[in-house]
Amino acid sequence: MKTTLNSKKIGEVFGKLSNRADLTVQEAQIAACRIFEALTNNDKDEEEQDSFALATGFFGALTIKKPCVEELIGVAMAMEHTKTVNFCFKVNSPVVTAGGTGGDTLPTINITTPAIITAASAGAYAVKSGSKSFSSKTGCIDVAEALGVNVHLSSRDVAKCVETLGTVIWASEEAYPWMGSLIKFGSKPATRQLMPFFYSLRLVIATALNPFSLKRQVRGVSEPCTELVTKVLGECGYERAFAVLGYGETENIRIDEFSTLGRNVVSELKTNGDVETFDFYPEDAGIKRGKMSEIRAKESHEAGAKVVRQVLFGEERGSCRDIILLNAAAILVLSDVCEDLRDGYELAWQAVEDGRAKSKFEQLTQFSSEKISKVN
Repeated sequence: MKTTLNSKKIGEVFGKLSNRADLTVQEAQIAACRIFEALTNNDKDEEEQDSFALATGFFGALTIKKPCVEELIGVAMAMEHTKTVNFCFKVNSPVVTAGGTGGDTLPTINITTPAIITAASAGAYAVKSGSKSFSSKTGCIDVAEALGVNVHLSSRDVAKCVETLGTVIWASEEAYPWMGSLIKFGSKPATRQLMPFFYSLRLVIATALNPFSLKRQVRGVSEPCTELVTKVLGECGYERAFAVLGYGETENIRIDEFSTLGRNVVSELKTNGDVETFDFYPEDAGIKRGKMSEIRAKESHEAGAKVVRQVLFGEERGSCRDIILLNAAAILVLSDVCEDLRDGYELAWQAVEDGRAKSKFEQLTQFSSEKISKVN
């Protein structure tokens, strides 16, 4: 990706941010293009430092100011420009993805990866992209690899996997050439200490990352910005979406998933473009409140993968299962498989009980292991 941006224009953008003024869509796109270009081409130590400084300044300033809809749209446009592949799956139903921004006050087990597989086993086309851990103990890709899934399929094999099995788990860096550098940036000790200043980066990933070229998704957030996220998704071409902030017993406990611990604030993007925000409680789907101690993140990728496997195999029947099935229910709703979260939970529960979730998991690991298209 090459741009014709000059330092004067970038300086003007940063000048506005320093004065806490909102950027236009074009200005945000200009800055984001420059950052993604720098991250893509940072082969030398000096270039790496410059790209990290640029990303730190931009996303840090956005976080302090709080990003607006236009800024997130502009970054999304820039991100879409960098994508190296565009999918058009040959299926007869909507394809749905799910993920969270991270930044929970309660680090949890990996939820969306098994939720995706469960939803696919219950009749949805459900896919997941992700990365290695950015700020948490275990990222989506860390868990998937520990489960034996090859996450580095070629784009051709990704399409075949989705069209054949109805699901796939894929590393985002396969679609975005700058993603590897961003993950490296996030893994640095200094970045981890400053993560509260980079929530705007989380929002950018939430609203702009779309490696599968989809129109539907469930997006968890860990700050009260569900309406902002759904509005941006609508402006970026999505036709249906849920943005959810899950709470625990108090609002000091926040997770970027549908929660079985307490209240959920949900903003739904409808097909007519309207956004409706409502509260949802686990009891609304017939689910008893979960135990916080049971869903806490495990200490290793392998331990996290063990929990995922136990849920999919029907061996785990406590809080971990319930929160995964509730999030699978949201995917099933957006997939037009069912009308509401209560019905979706029942469908997901049945898919685990009768062994379809286990079978789908085994099919995915077998397919992906036979398609080793990249040496890790």
